[in-house]
Amino acid sequence: MTDARPHFSAVARQMLLHDSGGELSAAACAVSAASVLDRLQQRLAPLLGAAGMRALFARAVKVTLMEFTVLTRVRAATLDEKVNVGESLSEALNSLGSAVAWAAATALFANFLEVTSSLIGERLVLVVLQRAFGDISSVKDQDAVEGPVPGDA
Repeated sequence: MTDARPHFSAVARQMLLHDSGGELSAAACAVSAASVLDRLQQRLAPLLGAAGMRALFARAVKVTLMEFTVLTRVRAATLDEKVNVGESLSEALNSLGSAVAWAAATALFANFLEVTSSLIGERLVLVVLQRAFGDISSVKDQDAVEGPVPGDA
């Protein structure tokens, strides 16, 4: 799954940049990744449940570990409900150089989007992303191609 659909990589990068305010340091990436995870949890927990969300994120971390072994402690955090996964992710990314932190975070969230779309469908994932990150162009472009979601105003 390290070959996440290309648009998921672009969307993941845009989610991270959205929450970093365009700052490209490892510290900004770390804070942004924790914020993105929190937003996704808020939007997806009603659909998947907290345990389902945690399980999908754990799977994405496991897949991403193949390329970015620094996420090992994040994997451990996903398996312990008492540990804040966002803090663990932030600490892991903060320990990296800027380029590697951004690459790892982008790969992680692209894999998460891929895993989640395999469960609930790509269309629903894109709707959730549109509502959480309204100004992500890849999501808007996809929505324009597929049309509005029934019931959306």
